[in-house]
Amino acid sequence: MRVLRYLAVLSLIFAIIAMIGCDDSAHRAHVLGGVPLPTDDEPDIVSKPDEGGDTDEGFDVDSLCVPECGDRVCGPDPVCGKSCGTCDASTTCNSQGQCECVRDCTGRVCGPDPVCGEPCGACDENWVCVLSGKCIAPTADCNNGWCLIPSGIFKMGSLEDDPYRELDEGPVHLVTISRSFYMAQTEVTQGQWKSLIGNNPSEHSACGDNCPVENVNWYEAVHYANALSEREGFETCYTLNGCSGTVGSGESKNNLYQCAVTFKGLGCAGYRLPTEAEWEYAARAGTSGPRYGEVDATTWYWDNSSNTSHPVGGKAANSWGLYDVLGNVFEWVYDFYSEDYYSTCSSNCTDPTGPATGFNRVNRSGGWGSDESRTRVAFRNNYSPDERRVYLGFRLVRSAP
Repeated sequence: MRVLRYLAVLSLIFAIIAMIGCDDSAHRAHVLGGVPLPTDDEPDIVSKPDEGGDTDEGFDVDSLCVPECGDRVCGPDPVCGKSCGTCDASTTCNSQGQCECVRDCTGRVCGPDPVCGEPCGACDENWVCVLSGKCIAPTADCNNGWCLIPSGIFKMGSLEDDPYRELDEGPVHLVTISRSFYMAQTEVTQGQWKSLIGNNPSEHSACGDNCPVENVNWYEAVHYANALSEREGFETCYTLNGCSGTVGSGESKNNLYQCAVTFKGLGCAGYRLPTEAEWEYAARAGTSGPRYGEVDATTWYWDNSSNTSHPVGGKAANSWGLYDVLGNVFEWVYDFYSEDYYSTCSSNCTDPTGPATGFNRVNRSGGWGSDESRTRVAFRNNYSPDERRVYLGFRLVRSAP
């Protein structure tokens, strides 16, 4: 049908051209197939096709227009005005022909909006964004050596203007910690280790029972977590199979304790290592800079430690009430290490537990032998999980009911 209409148009054009060369109206009418031409007193009439479109009686000139949508996925194309597509109910079409989410920050001043996950703003320094999108001042809520860390949202990683920034500390990304948890107010001490495991692997044993246990590997830390859960009547958070070596032997090269470990997840009610995100969220306590206080006031490190560990709780706590979050000894966390992991969890990052597989495990905090560049809340260190170091210990967490 359309071919016939195109041919009709072409025939009409040729007829008009032929008509121009004719003097008399009769001949012009003959050229046009016997159709009389309007006189000067008669208006020109152009036949309009039926609104139904594809009929023999009319011709839809617009049908000849070829739309040019390019990369547009919605709205009219700029040439013909024809639709390039439609957006779903949760998005709207912008002027560039792209579907975009319309964020809803109603009642929120911080954190991501619940519709698009786009930031609604940020809290002032030393304030914490809670899940409702409100800013609160962090306060210490600690009992019997455990501090409650309420759920919230924070920016993880180091700022680009941090002079000590490492490549694996970025990009800064928004992380949601959706469940509250209890974190030990201090690192596990030598006295606590001896009471539960029965030996003391620490190189600095002369420091005393109130000093952090060190010289323990990652497997020994999760073994300790399970043992503490069993003693206090909680479920264990790790399944350990095929274990070898001796827990707490303190040997740096031989008799290394190691197992095949399966983590039961953040819903486990027992004791466990914090995730890397939980650790940094707790350590920051609302701060965005490299540390939560002046370095000498908060941290045992190279310049003030006299090359040894010190009793826990000897420096100023952060706003959650946690001691020695920076310095004294490095602290194992759960996650496998990946240099570019922050890039893979840069949006809608909720309760991350790190890469699914890997070789080394992350440790944080810095230690008594670290310089100022390593005693920052964003600094990431890593070792093989079977390694023991005389400046490496841990602290535990437990998910709140």
